[in-house]
Amino acid sequence: MESVFGYEYEPTAHLLVTDEDAADFLQSQFTNDLRPFEEGRSTYGLWLDVKGKVVADSFVLCEGEERFRILSEASAATALVEKLERHIIADDVEIEVLPAGRAIALVGVSAEAVLQALGFAVPREGAFVQTEGVSIFRGRRSLVANFELWAESEAVASRLKARLLEQSVEFVTQERVHAVRIAAGIPSVPVEIGPADLPGEGALVGDAVSLQKGCYLGQEVVSRMYNVGSPQRALYRMAGSGVVPVCPVVLYQGAKKVGELRSAFSVGDGWQGVAILKTRFAVVGAALAYDAGSAEVECLFSAVQEGSK
Repeated sequence: MESVFGYEYEPTAHLLVTDEDAADFLQSQFTNDLRPFEEGRSTYGLWLDVKGKVVADSFVLCEGEERFRILSEASAATALVEKLERHIIADDVEIEVLPAGRAIALVGVSAEAVLQALGFAVPREGAFVQTEGVSIFRGRRSLVANFELWAESEAVASRLKARLLEQSVEFVTQERVHAVRIAAGIPSVPVEIGPADLPGEGALVGDAVSLQKGCYLGQEVVSRMYNVGSPQRALYRMAGSGVVPVCPVVLYQGAKKVGELRSAFSVGDGWQGVAILKTRFAVVGAALAYDAGSAEVECLFSAVQEGSK
């Protein structure tokens, strides 16, 4: 179908969190508001450490007041479990690591039409639907319509892919998916913003991190940075020619280290990627050196203004 593509992938984390204190416990750890704890609610956010650094990201699907499913495409299940279990004190909470399953991202202006053609309900913003062993929720890959279709098994995913191919959905490479995401200014966690970084350095405050909800781990650091002023580092889109660098790569201005290229993907006869740079050295159009060549600073990497939520 015109103006839509699919991308098949295996999530890195699938956790089931249950028991009578599950809702309040997750609310105290997650950067976005999970309330009201209603079945069918989908929420994207981050998991921070006590210093406000980014441990992981995920979607949290509420299947009831005492049942939550945590899904992440790139954050490790071990990192999530370790973070959560460290902060369970007297809470009645059970955390189960389940098989990751298989997922398909559906991206493009015709994505809703494809779901409807398959007979699936289209989830509203902040919600998910479950049908035929597939959970469907809105994703974070593009500024146009995009959905994550998470299947509970390989068999379900295979049947789903076959049906999408019948709808003339083209399945694309990882490079194409990341090109769309990078163009939209949506950072990948934990590769581009991770354990050494604060959410504000990736322009995630107000989007993946709420400024309105109650207390959560790392909130004090997030609020202090937001109220005091701009971070000293930020993400920037980078471009280069030739061989795609193997990241992470240290970037220099002259002899001075000014940042790190966190990701790079092939585009045409060159590459495009994302770097975290000290803002006082980041000049759009400037060339920064690395061990195998140089990269141009294209623009500040941000799709959402902080505080917009």
